[in-house]
Amino acid sequence: MTLTTPPQPDPKQSVFLIGLAAGKLGGDLRVRLVSALVMVTLSLASAWYGGLGWALMAATVMAALAFEWGRMIAPKADDLTVRALIAALCGFCFALLPRAYEIIAALGFFLTLARSPRHYGFLGLAGSVYLALSGWALAGLRGQDDGGRALMFGLFAIVWSTDSMAYVVGRVFGGPKLFPAISPNKTWSGSVGGTLAGIGAGVIYGLISGGHWMAWALIGWLLAVTAQAGDFLESLAKRHYGVKDASGVIPGHGGFLDRLDGHLAAALAFVALLLMTPGLKAMLT
Repeated sequence: MTLTTPPQPDPKQSVFLIGLAAGKLGGDLRVRLVSALVMVTLSLASAWYGGLGWALMAATVMAALAFEWGRMIAPKADDLTVRALIAALCGFCFALLPRAYEIIAALGFFLTLARSPRHYGFLGLAGSVYLALSGWALAGLRGQDDGGRALMFGLFAIVWSTDSMAYVVGRVFGGPKLFPAISPNKTWSGSVGGTLAGIGAGVIYGLISGGHWMAWALIGWLLAVTAQAGDFLESLAKRHYGVKDASGVIPGHGGFLDRLDGHLAAALAFVALLLMTPGLKAMLT
């Protein structure tokens, strides 16, 4: 049996392909990567240590959500800063208080988001309810135990893989648009690439963390799909209210709501599944 040497890649061709891909990814890639690196570092550190660090993260996120959502649906309101401060206090208490008091902090967070449907329409109220529930889920998933840390890191791995690969595949390969009336830049290729990346991230995370890898694969599929759905929900709200970004506080990413839209939807779906499936947490951790 004769062994043949596989053809070696041409370095010039490889450089050309990398350059072509980088060109298609857009000039804002460097800014996005630096911002993402900062956010990833802070998120991982706070989720790892929990306690006060996670409480501060929850306070920051809930304050930003209250301010940006209020700015979107009621741009002329003069109480946005006050509402943001109250939301920050709710987030801080929610992450540190015993379980018996969480409902009080969650209700307080909802009240900082809510607006009268008579003046701001049904979407304003529905969005407030959704953000209150998903914010509660995102902050509460971490909890104060090692199991919560493992679940939060799994969510991060899946959502970040989904977002990154959907962006890269969509920009490089393009193709038919997914829902052009809602988000004109999203493509079917990006959605499929992001979903496959989420499943793959679930499998890899399950193998590394010692959880059931098949369960994590299904969780990867669920979170990848719901994260993308959350992205579309936020795009729909922004189109309805006529805004491009929730804010400009994160260079290259817009605001916290723009960056966390997928995390919020995924966290809500994840927590709902954990509540409906006894024993799932033990299987995953």
